[in-house]
Amino acid sequence: MFCETMKFSQPNVTALKKAILKQYPTFRSSHVDEALAWSFGFRTYASMLAMLRQISGATRLLVQMDAALLQLRLEQLGYSGLDLPLLRRAFTDTQFPDAWVGDELEQSLIRRRLPAAANSDRK
Repeated sequence: MFCETMKFSQPNVTALKKAILKQYPTFRSSHVDEALAWSFGFRTYASMLAMLRQISGATRLLVQMDAALLQLRLEQLGYSGLDLPLLRRAFTDTQFPDAWVGDELEQSLIRRRLPAAANSDRK
């Protein structure tokens, strides 16, 4: 099963929740919270929220969302007939406000590891 990766931050979790609620407007907000926490590997939303409150904006904590776990938890909460690719698409189509790639330091480290092209003037 393929898992999607994102930077673990409150704005990103909120954006993903909004995307799921947009695709499934009949879902209860609290159920989506619980299912997202489950899909990230937390047992409850409260435990995920405690972790979100402990990390700072400078922290680079990445999490993987397992769409199958998201679907399973939503089914446990009483929703049926869920489409796994549609749930996964909610993740892939979301524009996360707190991107984990794009930071200047991270980009400079990536450039340092790339070998120089034979026809470049970079040494």
